[in-house]
Amino acid sequence: MKALNTFSHTLWQQYSAICPQALAIHRLFESKGEVLVNDHIAFRTFSNSNISIDCLEPEIFSLGYQPLDNYHFEQKQLDARCYIHSQSDTKIFVSELLWQNLSLRSQTIIKAIIQQASTYPSPKLNAGRLWQLPSYENYCALLDESEYAAWLSIWGLVANHFTLFINHFSKYSRLEQVVSLLEKEGYTLNTVGGVIKGCENDLLIQASTMADKQTIEFSDAGNQDVSSCYYEFAQRFPLKDGSLFQGFVPSSADKIFESTSDSGLSELSALTERR
Repeated sequence: MKALNTFSHTLWQQYSAICPQALAIHRLFESKGEVLVNDHIAFRTFSNSNISIDCLEPEIFSLGYQPLDNYHFEQKQLDARCYIHSQSDTKIFVSELLWQNLSLRSQTIIKAIIQQASTYPSPKLNAGRLWQLPSYENYCALLDESEYAAWLSIWGLVANHFTLFINHFSKYSRLEQVVSLLEKEGYTLNTVGGVIKGCENDLLIQASTMADKQTIEFSDAGNQDVSSCYYEFAQRFPLKDGSLFQGFVPSSADKIFESTSDSGLSELSALTERR
């Protein structure tokens, strides 16, 4: 467990540095006396590369994780896998962009990224960006077609989001209560498909904030604000045998991906400064 704890701590440090709202939300629920347990950590990557899911799996397995399920997101051109750990509530969810299904222009940009990443043998999930920062022009070109690709081109291998497992909460034990508190505190939430995604019959309901923004200096456009990371909240329901459902619901996860889109982010710019 020491290796897993070190892994999680490193990821949290990277994540919270570019997602300051996560620290503020932690303090908020700690002040309410809640026990904070992470449900899952999510990562983004490119298929058919040395940072594909297949190439990242050895590290995941070395930490004691086992495969749970595979997923496909047709609209976003993504495949994904989920991994569970016998001694931890924290699951790992890794998706990869099927970039060869994108336009020729996007493929050309991503090929250059993958070529640079290929010089790093056995990259880790906390490796960060293994390529030069793209131009703002190329970032915007990717953004026009795939927000996922644009985000990944900036941040690389870091945690895209952490997820509070509210089944461990006592006072705020229903996702509706968590959402109500976050809205009261002024956080902008992802409303795609409704603030709460899924229903009890799905055995999983989820909500998330919209991503923080970070200022990035581009060689061709100077300082520009881009989406960084967001915080998710999950409530799980029991299977017939009484155990909690551990997987994911693709129709809900597809909408959670929108948390790093540009819409609805303007209100977040001053939030963390007030906390």
